[in-house]
Amino acid sequence: MTRALITGVTGFIGGHLASLLLREGWEVAALVRAESDTAALDPRIQIHRIAGEAGGLIEILHDVRPDIVFHLASLYLTDHTAEQVQDLVASNVLFPALLAEAMTATGCRRLVNTGTAWQHFGMSGYNPVNLYAATKQAALDLLRYHCDARELSLITLELFDTYGRGDPRRKLVQLLIDAALSGEPLGMSPGEQVIDLTHVEDVAEAFLVAGRRLLDTDAKLDERFLISGERLRVHELVTLVGDTLGRPMAVELGARPYRPREVMQPVMPDRHDRLPGWQPRRHLVTELPGLAGAD
Repeated sequence: MTRALITGVTGFIGGHLASLLLREGWEVAALVRAESDTAALDPRIQIHRIAGEAGGLIEILHDVRPDIVFHLASLYLTDHTAEQVQDLVASNVLFPALLAEAMTATGCRRLVNTGTAWQHFGMSGYNPVNLYAATKQAALDLLRYHCDARELSLITLELFDTYGRGDPRRKLVQLLIDAALSGEPLGMSPGEQVIDLTHVEDVAEAFLVAGRRLLDTDAKLDERFLISGERLRVHELVTLVGDTLGRPMAVELGARPYRPREVMQPVMPDRHDRLPGWQPRRHLVTELPGLAGAD
């Protein structure tokens, strides 16, 4: 039985990945913070609580002996304050560095890492939208050292926006659904920016495909793929939600300004940026009624 270790299992995407792996017959263990609430997790998941020290991680990796690690844990901040810099670096740079050290120390050499399309502002190469994206790139640079010097085999999946039923993050799709159902006004930007949306179950399947790609070869990999779904402008998404749910929406486009460094056009994946063997299977127009509780 294939054994996986997941970080970020209490998050929206990590929880869906754990459920998918269990359905596929995998054994799943998880690294969580000491204070994390794990009551809602499947009892088949082996929970290991950490404080972040290198020694503690090595001990856990030695006990679990995973065939592969999926690293999804991160601290996400659209904007940051000076007081939050230390937490951003600790969560998004220091922790994956310690995790990689623990993996190489215990002979685990396969890692699926999580990045963000926000590492590519202005459809360019590396140009971070914000400090969060910069910390994700810093973590990738650290992991690539382990690829070159310590035989780590790595695939990084860079995500755009995700959505799905039960999403606790209050992302745009759910905000629009709530506005449609309640009829309450919602102030937004002018809405000309393009958004790239992928259903959470499609994203979980991308992680599974990447994991199998690592497990199916003895070659050392260092690959990066953009996990891209459906693209439309924000004002088009507003219309789609209202029309699909058949509800008038009191959305006030232009009531708010664009954010600093607003991503107006996300980076466009070319054929080399696409994960072989994966493509999104779920579409907004068919998923929206379920997201609104209609099924």
